[in-house]
Amino acid sequence: MNEAELKYGLINYSDLIEPGLTFKGREVNLDGKRCDLLFVDKDGRDLYVEVKKHVDVNGGIQLMLYSGLVTKRSARFMLVGFSIMDKLIHGVHRAGYEYVEIKEEDIYYRFFTSKIKEGAERIISETSRS
Repeated sequence: MNEAELKYGLINYSDLIEPGLTFKGREVNLDGKRCDLLFVDKDGRDLYVEVKKHVDVNGGIQLMLYSGLVTKRSARFMLVGFSIMDKLIHGVHRAGYEYVEIKEEDIYYRFFTSKIKEGAERIISETSRS
C-alpha cells in the first residue's frame, strides 16, 4: 500500500484513527503548505492529520509547521502511519501532538469486507426481483 492508498483508507475508515471523526478536507491549504487530511472530532475540534507510511523527523517537522499556521487554539494535530521512529514518539507527545499507528491489514480488511457486503446486497436485490 502506498501513501495515497493509505490516505484514501483513512478518509473512508476514519474510525481507525479514532471514533467519531467527520472528514472535512484533503490536501488542506495552510498558507501555501498542504496538510494531508482534515477531520472534525466528536467534540467539534479540527483535527489536522499528516500521513506517512513510516513517520520520521520530517513528518514531525511538518506537523509543527502546520500548528504554527493554524490560528484555532482548539485544533488538534496528529501524525498517522504504519510505524514511527521510537525516539520521535516521546517528542511528539511532549510537544502536545498525537500519533496513531495504523495496521495495513486493518485497512485491507475494512475494504474487502465492505466490497463483499456490497456484492451480497446486490445479489440479494437481483434475486428478489426475479
